[in-house]
Amino acid sequence: MSVKTIVSIFLMASLPAMYTKDIILLIADFLFAPLFRFRVKMVSFFGLSFILEEEDKWKFSYTKKSPLIQHSVLRDTRKPIDSFNDKDSVYLNIIEGIVLISVSSAICFAFRELIFKSGKTIPEYFAVGFACFMLLFSLKYVLITVYVHLIVMKRLGGYVEQLIGRLKHGETFSALDLKPVSELGFKNPTFVEQEQYYMVYMGYLAETGNTEAMRQPSHMVMERMRERDFILQDGLKYYWLIYYFSDVEPNKANADLLLQKIGNVIYDDNLPNAKRVLAYYVFNHEHDLERAEELVTEGFAALESGTFTNAERILERSLLTQLNTRIIKAKFNTNTRL
Repeated sequence: MSVKTIVSIFLMASLPAMYTKDIILLIADFLFAPLFRFRVKMVSFFGLSFILEEEDKWKFSYTKKSPLIQHSVLRDTRKPIDSFNDKDSVYLNIIEGIVLISVSSAICFAFRELIFKSGKTIPEYFAVGFACFMLLFSLKYVLITVYVHLIVMKRLGGYVEQLIGRLKHGETFSALDLKPVSELGFKNPTFVEQEQYYMVYMGYLAETGNTEAMRQPSHMVMERMRERDFILQDGLKYYWLIYYFSDVEPNKANADLLLQKIGNVIYDDNLPNAKRVLAYYVFNHEHDLERAEELVTEGFAALESGTFTNAERILERSLLTQLNTRIIKAKFNTNTRL
């Protein structure tokens, strides 16, 4: 068997290994996340998504076709906010790493005879490749996790985690007193860190009414989103971008592109920020006052769902109220003309 054929078989094994790693992580999070006051809130298999709603019912949704298996672990909103520990996510990551390394090591141990066997068959080469890639992907996940907690937490990414912690403990967005990334003093922040900061920074700017400062970071993030497929972790970035290109700097082409990429995720989302974003889009781009008003009403009703922190609830109530006032004025002007 030629070297080229062997390499091809090894590479073919990488995809099943990656999917197996993702499924093991998903199972581990279902089992262990509740111990640290987290829950699996969304699971996506190649674009087929299942979203956990407030009533503990899983709702089916379809996003744009994706080659990935993904899931999202978020704070368990049934638990009081003051019961959360900043180290909870660290402990969960440690458990995830132990599970991954243990399973991948067990797979390598099971195939130990094949690894050193000469004259392997195609299935045997595939099995060895699968075991090696499982161990490689598991080690990569652990190393990235260690890097995040030891290095990133001292960078802009760590600052974002601190800001999120402050919001969880009762501070409002306006109390954060945030500045543009360029004025924060962090050296060479990565694009990922800047995108993480964007999601908090937009909340601060929206609550303080500083829409002018939204332009630079929104265009930067938009260019990044334009170049890649939608993944679940980008959901909140999409929401802020759709809001920005619907109301602050109306651009229907950009807003439509984002909605196309995100698929049914935003339409199936019953949280107030999803309703608010869609309401602004419908009001500014479709000029459908009745539908916009319905979405605002649904957004107000969702504020009491218990899913959001108090800071997020205050922000969403403010943005919904602003739009509601504009809808009332627009309806009055329409009736006056009639």
